[in-house]
Amino acid sequence: MKIIDRYVSFSILRTSLGALMICTMLIIAVNMFSSMNSYVTNSVSLSTILYLAVLGTPEYLMMASSVSFLFGTTFFMSQLESNNEMIMLLNAGISYARVCRTVIIMTLAVTALFSVFSETVLIDASVEHDRLTRELFGQSSTQDSRDISLGDIEGKYIINASYYEENSQRLFDVNVIEVDDEHSITGRLEASYADYEEGNWVLHEGRVYSVLPDSTISSSFFDSYDADELTLQPSMFRNQSRNISTMAISDALDYLSRIKVIDREVWYTLQTDFWSRLFSPLAILTLVVISLLMNYRFKKNVFLFSIIQSLCTAVVYYVCEMVVTIMCSQAILDPAFSVIIPTTGTLVLSLLIRVIGKGNA
Repeated sequence: MKIIDRYVSFSILRTSLGALMICTMLIIAVNMFSSMNSYVTNSVSLSTILYLAVLGTPEYLMMASSVSFLFGTTFFMSQLESNNEMIMLLNAGISYARVCRTVIIMTLAVTALFSVFSETVLIDASVEHDRLTRELFGQSSTQDSRDISLGDIEGKYIINASYYEENSQRLFDVNVIEVDDEHSITGRLEASYADYEEGNWVLHEGRVYSVLPDSTISSSFFDSYDADELTLQPSMFRNQSRNISTMAISDALDYLSRIKVIDREVWYTLQTDFWSRLFSPLAILTLVVISLLMNYRFKKNVFLFSIIQSLCTAVVYYVCEMVVTIMCSQAILDPAFSVIIPTTGTLVLSLLIRVIGKGNA
């Protein structure tokens, strides 16, 4: 059985990886051609163009991975039928389900590998690609933001700053309002600027106001004030409007929990993007399962009809994903359905096609 498992796994991997390389190179070529006018206008050197292509390669690999493994699986399964190899396996006591189990185990390993790849190499390359692109075309490369107001998730304080500088991780014109459990103001901190140092925010050149038990207010100046109660990470102050897909997972979860309280409509959009980020590698497993559920018992042109059948179902999957994602972003559905509905719906459709195909065989 190990020989059969190796034969099935390596046959699919060989074809899928070959298709993946070809598709990735085509995407790189198209992207470079479409950006050529910008490169020429801004006098970008050849080495920089190639470096941008390398930085974009991880994203292109993710884009082409699911379709490539769909092709590889469909090609292998269709060859089993057209070359009568499936009959040989059945006569040897190896069922179709046993072959599918090997394919699914192999695909689970590939999906896990791409999940790790997307959370490490892909994110780092995307951030660097965006930074370099902005610099080349005259745009700001920082994530600075203005007029920031954030609240602690426990409701203990509200912080406002006029400006956040990402390079130095510094806040300017800082105001912190401290609140007790009864939502009464207990104090206020004002500072010219605040720096994030060794896990804490340190306020500089400011004044602290405190409400005393007799309801009077005391104040004092300070040159430096270590604000241990300020637990917000610097990432919370960045311009995150387009970066939920590249934030660290812990920062993204923290950011989503805060934005859910502050702005529910924005949360739907960001949460949908976050679900898409986490489960985008799941498309590889989904399309491979679709391929396994297809009916390969065509009398002629097995490979051609199998590819057409698989690709049509894959188109249904991506169209369904697009429509449901839009609905989730518009707060019509819960963001989790952007993953659940396309996956389960397409698999059910593939299963029905297989059952109907068996009935007509």
